[in-house]
Amino acid sequence: MATLFLIGGFLLSSGGKINELAEHERRLTALETRRDSDADKLDKINERTARIEAKLEVLVPTGPAAKGVAR
Repeated sequence: MATLFLIGGFLLSSGGKINELAEHERRLTALETRRDSDADKLDKINERTARIEAKLEVLVPTGPAAKGVAR
């Protein structure tokens, strides 16, 4: 009888560990998906920022010539 309780306890604790492992795997997958989505958003922001900076350089030149300093 004690052996049955021991085996039953072992199976219950193993089942809990399997469920815990599945939960951790699900959470990791969600975090990886979110990270990939955030990386895509940052890439788009960086591209847009570069375009805006290029337009500003055309509209508002910087450097010695723009400040009226003779060479």
